[in-house]
Amino acid sequence: MSGRLIDFLLRLAPRERVLLGLLVIVLLVVGIGYGAVWPLAEERRAAREELLQSLAVDAWVLERREELAGLDQAASTVEIQDPVGASAVEQGLINRQLRSSLSRLETRDGGEIAMRFDVVPFTQFMRWLDTEHPVWGYRIEQLRIERTDRPSMVEARLTLVPAR
Repeated sequence: MSGRLIDFLLRLAPRERVLLGLLVIVLLVVGIGYGAVWPLAEERRAAREELLQSLAVDAWVLERREELAGLDQAASTVEIQDPVGASAVEQGLINRQLRSSLSRLETRDGGEIAMRFDVVPFTQFMRWLDTEHPVWGYRIEQLRIERTDRPSMVEARLTLVPAR
């Protein structure tokens, strides 16, 4: 095989050998470009997209923090009521057709109420929380919302403690 290649190259004119060498060099550079540089460029593009997404989430969190500061100021002007109890909270869930989504309702020492929703429509849950929360006489100690496989459905955990 190498003998044939040498014979082929010897039959070529010096100018043709130079052109063939340049062609081989160009092919090597292009091959290295596709083999090494292209994957690096793809990784850089993916990292840039991830950075932009992280910055968007960060901006969203800062906006929510500003909203929360406004809500805290508004909440401080609201008159604190006596806690309504777990049955009244549950009645609010029934009124909003969310009782079937409630997987656990537990009362603890000190009047604390813990609730868990395994799968609940996000908008319906947030509307219920927004309208019912001010009249409960409780403050939200813990609220955890996680998305599920299903669109617009979330898993939620909520812990309420008496406001007084």
